[in-house]
Amino acid sequence: MARATETSHAGQQTDDVTALLRARGLRPTKARSLLLKHLLSTKQHPSAEEITASLRGEGIDVGVATVYQNLSRLVEAGLVRRLSGQDGRSRFDADMSAHDHAVCESCGRIADLALEPGVKHALDRATAGEKDLDEWLLTRTSVEVHGVCPRCQIQ
Repeated sequence: MARATETSHAGQQTDDVTALLRARGLRPTKARSLLLKHLLSTKQHPSAEEITASLRGEGIDVGVATVYQNLSRLVEAGLVRRLSGQDGRSRFDADMSAHDHAVCESCGRIADLALEPGVKHALDRATAGEKDLDEWLLTRTSVEVHGVCPRCQIQ
């Protein structure tokens, strides 16, 4: 995936986001560009409400409905992945590479999980022999582990 990079030229990152949106057939509106830029700049997996609060904290006046509507368009275009948080809220990830997640059972936080290739291969092999999956054509696998994040362990 082409990932917008942080540079001293703010316009360069905006140009990268504009190109990504256009390449997926989306008009690079201000809201879409802001949302995609925000998601590309974080390793977090924020909810729509968290994104809205973060943008408002930066002095950007954006409505929650606008955020939801444009996140849906970004998901449909394949630029952003929607994840289900433990807290029931949708969370969003602009890292479209194949990767797995750890989910906090307390706060709902989602973190990227790097599995060793051998572990991933073993999991893929285990699902390949499942009787219920014999007729499926699996296109990708995804692992989600659940636990309690370090922040919640302290509380």
